[in-house]
This record gives sequence, C-alpha cells and structure tokens, in this order.
Amino acid sequence: MTQPQRPDLHKDLAPPSASARSVLASDAEREDMVERLREATAEGRLTLEELAERSEAAYLARTREELSSVGEDLPHVTAPESARTATGQRSFRAAFGDITHHNPSLEHGIEATAVFGDLTLDLCASPAPSTGELTIQARAIVGDVHLLLPEGVRVEMNCSTVLGDVRNLIREHSGPEAITPRVRITGSAVFGDIIVAHPSSDRRTYWQRWLDERRGRA
Repeated sequence: MTQPQRPDLHKDLAPPSASARSVLASDAEREDMVERLREATAEGRLTLEELAERSEAAYLARTREELSSVGEDLPHVTAPESARTATGQRSFRAAFGDITHHNPSLEHGIEATAVFGDLTLDLCASPAPSTGELTIQARAIVGDVHLLLPEGVRVEMNCSTVLGDVRNLIREHSGPEAITPRVRITGSAVFGDIIVAHPSSDRRTYWQRWLDERRGRA
C-alpha cells in the first residue's frame, strides 16, 4: 500500500523580505536626531524636560523606525536614509554619568557629547595630528564637556549656547601663528558647559615636541 506523501513543512516558508525587517539605526543617525531636538528646543518647540526625555530615547533607539518616532511631531524630522560618510573621526559620549578618556587618537578629529553627565577628554599626551590642526565637535546637553589641552596651542571656538556656557581658560601663547598647533572647536551647549583648560600639572607633551620641531625648522 502506497503511503501518502507528507507535505514539506519548510517548502512554503519563504524567508522574510528585507523590507519586512527594521533597519538598525547608526550612531551618526542618533547624533543627527539629538542635534535636531536641540534645535527644536532653541526654537521653543520643546521644554528642557522633553529634550532630556527625547534625547535619552534617541540614544536608546535600535531601529530607524524607533528613532524617527522620537521627533515625528516636529517639522522635517526624520531619520536620515543613510549614515554619514565615515571619516575616521573618534566619538566619545557620556550619557547619564561621568566619563574620562586619556590620550585618544587625534588624527581625524574628535566628536565629544555629554548628555546628563560630564565628559572629560585629556588630550595632552596624545600625539599631535600630522597637520598640526585638530577639529573637535562638542555637544553639552544638560552636562559638561571638559577638554584638557597642552601649553602652546591656539584655540578657535565657534559654539552656540542655549542657557549654557562656553569657556576658554587656556593661557595665551606667544608663538608665531604659522608654527602653532591649532584646535578648532565647534558645537553647542544646551543647559551645559563646554570648557577648555590646561591640566593642573606642567607636563611636557607630544604637542610641545611637535612645536619644538617646527620652531627648529623655521
């Protein structure tokens, strides 16, 4: 007697389509959303409490759909279709706590973000960028970003504030501009501070060696 064939239970099970799966959000997309929330706060659309709640939700979002929902009631707020082009920029973040980093690589620039916490970056013993110029993008959202720089550097700050503060406490230098390492700092302080200062000690640094070498060639 011929046995009836059993149906292949796996034959009709097609794999889920790519469109049915949620696309994971990137760190760059989360940062873009938090920046838009900051702008909305400056425009009077969000309160400080709403900014804090939504910033936390943006950092915790796993997918683009979740990230878009953070600002769906704000004008022109959607998660980007793709992440920013990778530039090698180092990103550091302190969220709901205090974090300190020593001697990070500076070659491709730094992104520093503090949300309900303090982020301290000690750059004094980091090898200077080969170009002699460093770009730092800093965001202080109900928190502080502290940047510790060595002696002998020139600082240019172009940061916006919303009930926050931006302070440059480094000592004036007297070296020629052409051979002086330059640090450009951009970003924003929203109910927080961006502070640039020297460390308490007078350590000799890689940056000073770079400056000495350039002076020797001049």
